[in-house]
Amino acid sequence: MPKPYARLADRIAARIATGELPIGARLPPQRRFAYEQGIAVSTASRVYEELRNRGLVSGEVGRGTYVANRFAPLDPAVQEPSRAGIDLEIMFRLSAQARCDIAASTAQFFRSELPDWAAAPSSVTGPMGAMRALAGLMGTRGHSVSPECLLCAGNGKQAISACFSALAPRGGRIAVEALTYPYAIATARLMGIELVPLQLDEEGVMPDALAQTARRGVDAVYLQPTLQSPLVLTMSQARRAAVADVLRRENLTAIEDRVYGFLRPTAPLAALAPDHVIQIDSLSKRLMPGLSVGLIAAPDRHHAAVARALRAGGWMAPALSVALAQHWIDEGLVARIEAAKRREAEQMFAIAETALSRLAFTGGPDALHGWIALPPRWRGESFAAACAEVGIAVAPGRAFAVTPGAAPSGVRIAFSAVDLATWRFALQEVARLATEGGD
Repeated sequence: MPKPYARLADRIAARIATGELPIGARLPPQRRFAYEQGIAVSTASRVYEELRNRGLVSGEVGRGTYVANRFAPLDPAVQEPSRAGIDLEIMFRLSAQARCDIAASTAQFFRSELPDWAAAPSSVTGPMGAMRALAGLMGTRGHSVSPECLLCAGNGKQAISACFSALAPRGGRIAVEALTYPYAIATARLMGIELVPLQLDEEGVMPDALAQTARRGVDAVYLQPTLQSPLVLTMSQARRAAVADVLRRENLTAIEDRVYGFLRPTAPLAALAPDHVIQIDSLSKRLMPGLSVGLIAAPDRHHAAVARALRAGGWMAPALSVALAQHWIDEGLVARIEAAKRREAEQMFAIAETALSRLAFTGGPDALHGWIALPPRWRGESFAAACAEVGIAVAPGRAFAVTPGAAPSGVRIAFSAVDLATWRFALQEVARLATEGGD
């Protein structure tokens, strides 16, 4: 027989299904709901939790609980690209010139004789020439990556999955930024790993918060020290040194996601605590997600475990992808497209600063995404729905929140419009909606 909280959840679910409680309708505060139903506040909390687990409602701290749009894309990392006319949700930008350059370089590759190894089964490594090229891609001034420590995944998401699997058992715990990459949230849930949110300030994770969490027991920490998504935070060198000190002192391993590092080449955490950091990168943001390679630079203490996880999960990189990546790097294509993307980021940021000048917009001239803290009358999810109605897709804050209901009221915008005219128009529409509309 269903428990009392489940029966109450069923009744509310039925009202939502019939439209009696429409999308966006606000449910009463839990204490008032408990009084009206004659139940304990703890039971009311179970009812609301059950509705959230079913995807029927969403909540934001201090703002209440609302009937959710179950058909809206809530996860920009796990969902496929939006069907909206202008997709500013998925971070993917490739100019027409870059497409032509990739096509020409790839045609050149296939006009040559295909190396035997490129037709071989998938593997976690490749020939030394390919591994040197990929390791060189991850290096920065003052910090090099050894080809011997490098492992290859199919893409960056698979690299994250392999690292999570290698470092934390089912039921284990991984610390993450309180707002983080949605795919990291999704894969942890699938693996039965608990994510522990870390407090953030204007530079990202706070060292004291990390140290306290490490002492309470976690298996690893997943961080984005450079151009963190969604808040566009970057750690200073002093902050990186403080975080590295915590990693060494607490004997904690960090998974350092460097996927945006090419936009702002900075010495990584791994340069400061090499034995305690696994670095992740990929070609998805540098080049394109359509044909990518995920890169994992793992220190000796974790190298074998990550390699086993890649093989067990079927997350190895296809040999042909690795061969193409080496060709693109050696031919100079990757460097040229990276430089072009940095120039485009500057142009798009300048437009965003002007178009969003009346809003609380955070970004940077070397970032490919930005964060809009919405006016008080808006919730992130309802604003994303309003944007979708005019053909623009943005990512609401709750897609990035580790703790349900703890997302700030804001949206991430990806610098992914097809051209600058479309970008300017989309941002003008976003600004108009934010300043004119509201719940």
